[in-house]
Amino acid sequence: LYPIQETDGDWPRFLRIHPLLPWSYAQVWSYLRADAGRIYCQLYDLGYTSLGNRKSTRINPELISPATGKAAPAYSLHDETLERRGRI
Repeated sequence: LYPIQETDGDWPRFLRIHPLLPWSYAQVWSYLRADAGRIYCQLYDLGYTSLGNRKSTRINPELISPATGKAAPAYSLHDETLERRGRI
């Protein structure tokens, strides 16, 4: 995907703009957390890193502490290539 592109041929014609597409996982979380009043889905605080439907979304196993069994928040994930480990 590119930050700015037209829709695919089977969609109505319009220009799609994805301003955050070039951002890294860490940059998105830095932005979200910079303002204490900024609202985002609370599932991310419970260890979910990639949200889909109820059947395909799980807590990311990379965020579960072996010592406590509890998950750290999504912004704690250090390897962004593992973001979708919580999806089946």
